[in-house]
Amino acid sequence: MPSCRKTKAETKEGPPAATEAHEVWFHRQEECLEALRRGDPVEVLPTSYAGNDFVFEFLMGCGLWQVLTSMEPDALKKDNGAPWKALNGVEVIRELARIDRIAHTGKVLSDVRLMLLAGFNAEQVNRTAKVGRFVVDPETLANHLDRISPRSAQRTFLEHLELLRQHRWIRGKVYAVDGHEIILPYGRKSERMGKVGEKFGYKLLLLMNIEEERERAVAFVLAPLHHSERTLLKLLLRGLSRTVGPVREFVDVLVMDRGYWGARFLLGLKRKYGIDVVTRVQHDELDVVKDVEGVLALGGSHWESLQEESPRLGTIEVRCTGVPDMVLRDRNAKEVGKIQVVVADEFDPRGDPLRNPETGQIRGRWYYGTTLPVVRRPGRIRRYYGRRWTIENQGFRDMTQKWALDVPAGRRFNLIHSRIAFTLMLYNADRILRMKFPGTWDEERERLKRLGVPSPLHGAGLAAYTEDGSLGLLRLQELATALREQEKRRWIGTLEDAARRGVSIEELLETLRPTD
Repeated sequence: MPSCRKTKAETKEGPPAATEAHEVWFHRQEECLEALRRGDPVEVLPTSYAGNDFVFEFLMGCGLWQVLTSMEPDALKKDNGAPWKALNGVEVIRELARIDRIAHTGKVLSDVRLMLLAGFNAEQVNRTAKVGRFVVDPETLANHLDRISPRSAQRTFLEHLELLRQHRWIRGKVYAVDGHEIILPYGRKSERMGKVGEKFGYKLLLLMNIEEERERAVAFVLAPLHHSERTLLKLLLRGLSRTVGPVREFVDVLVMDRGYWGARFLLGLKRKYGIDVVTRVQHDELDVVKDVEGVLALGGSHWESLQEESPRLGTIEVRCTGVPDMVLRDRNAKEVGKIQVVVADEFDPRGDPLRNPETGQIRGRWYYGTTLPVVRRPGRIRRYYGRRWTIENQGFRDMTQKWALDVPAGRRFNLIHSRIAFTLMLYNADRILRMKFPGTWDEERERLKRLGVPSPLHGAGLAAYTEDGSLGLLRLQELATALREQEKRRWIGTLEDAARRGVSIEELLETLRPTD
């Protein structure tokens, strides 16, 4: 016969004296329910399984759950199946549980309590659970995600972004943009898939706020793999201008890698959107680099020194100088504008040029191009670019390792796109929870990984302990039913006793009325 010991979450301040003799409670469900019906002393406590669900309470309490589950399947012609908001709830729980593939969602679908959390009707959930079936099957979830158009997913993502702003969970105006390739090793018949060389798949362009400790994904574009990141960035900024408002109102500085280098492109961002840019010069053979070196050879440049902590290199010294108003030319040597350049040299603590620890070679100079002033504070440009790694380390690495971003939800484009929208919104929720509940959230994440693992609780939220050592694992509805039966029996006993003593109904009611 299965048994259990009380966990810390279940004992609270410890069991009552009457039950202290029992170190082990035997799982005797009917005996426990009967004790409740009789009115015997029974201790009822939240189980550890239900007591640690603050993540759902947080999502629902702050409005994130309502936004997440509002992503409408606008391609659904007739709503005659499972409720789509509940299916959104299933997708949220699946992502939180880190179940990579929809085909494996049975771990969540088999859990009665989770299906109630998702938003399914309690009667329907209990009825299907009794016959050993899921309230929906994984294929239904996949079909649901496929019916969410990119327009609907982006609309929901913007609502999510607005909610984050209302709560002031997005701070600062420094952003980074970067692309990520989602490569498909199989399924080359996937919709709108692109090809570059021997690679097949999609390109995801992500715009991220890189305020330290407050990294947030704020916009994304998904396209076939062969699309240029510069083209996708234009689409993304154009979309934000149309749906959110002038980009310059929430972006001061946009940081990007050297793959975005291009004279007309960089200066065009400044002219069109009023935002400043920071990037690396594409390579050392460009004319602008040679011009910068010519200026430095004349001497008289002001160098700013700063210290940095590198995970690989330890403490290093960086000396920076700014060279203003360097001419940029197009391929035909025609002048298209001017840009500011920062030059950075790296040194070890002894003052020697920094060397690559693997090859032993000097790392060389770094050249940064920007539209910001560089003469007085050139080190600021170096720091801005250093924060770009946030989008790779706290962004794509987190999303691929913890949220399985590289695992497509299926072959259909809508399905892949809507699943990415859910992932990015939950990534933001994860970052917020880390900020607000650092230790507790780490523990909760580990528990969420085990969601749906077979358990004797099977959706129970309460544990009931009797004096004789019986344990009952109950849902709230079961407890309420048992307590109603207890009250019914008590009244029947009271009436039978009054009848034996010849007490009339009027006299009995009089004794029960409250006195002043």
